[in-house]
Amino acid sequence: MIQVFSLEPELGGDASQHGKTHQWKEPAVDQLPPPKSRDQPWPSPDAMFVDLGRGGLGCSLTALVLLLFFTTCATAGALWPEQILTNGGAGGERTIATVIAVVFGVLSVAMVLMLIPTLKTHGLAVDRSGLWFVTKKTAEVVSWEQVRALGGSYKVKQRTYKRGVGAKLGQELARSALTDQGRILHSIEVFLHDPHAVAGRRPFDQHLRLTQDEAPPTPGLPHSRLRFVCRDTDHYRKLAAHLSQGMPHLWVGEYQRRGAF
Repeated sequence: MIQVFSLEPELGGDASQHGKTHQWKEPAVDQLPPPKSRDQPWPSPDAMFVDLGRGGLGCSLTALVLLLFFTTCATAGALWPEQILTNGGAGGERTIATVIAVVFGVLSVAMVLMLIPTLKTHGLAVDRSGLWFVTKKTAEVVSWEQVRALGGSYKVKQRTYKRGVGAKLGQELARSALTDQGRILHSIEVFLHDPHAVAGRRPFDQHLRLTQDEAPPTPGLPHSRLRFVCRDTDHYRKLAAHLSQGMPHLWVGEYQRRGAF
């Protein structure tokens, strides 16, 4: 399905102010969930929607499966050392297997607890009225009149130099497979004319608090901003292209961020 809608003049002021009316033509990324009631504020049906919880879910599930596999193997070695371990558990092997089982078990539980919130639908929708943070039950909008600038940020995964050709080759292969030329955690950032206008609205208030000490990408922008992390790089690219082409007068480009969030 192809999303097609024009950028109406009232979104960013008079059409002559920005040169011309833009056409946004982007493929749909995810299915926008329906509202719970007909009178509930909700993005338009032709809005572009990206489910932020779905991105990167495959890698997380793969890591969880591996953790559970290693946990099971270590637990089996601790419970039945005579059948599983090579020396029947002699020489402290059973103790080592028990420690490994406990460590991997704790990591598995922690990963499951982190995965549960991401399985719930939550994402970013873009339509004529503004940007929406959407869950299955609610939708919070930031109107275009409130938006001062848009940008795309990313973090850089630093290289840890290793000895040996094999180690270096493995590191570079992992870097190529798991990152975008070393870039990770791409995000759409929204700078507001008045950040306090969305105070008290979840998750906007949390975003403003976590980014209040970060330097803006260009002079004149506020420190606090809304940050929507796209764990799937392809989803980020589609959303960034959608915004930069539809609202070029607001787009400030891509830049590296160094904050913890």
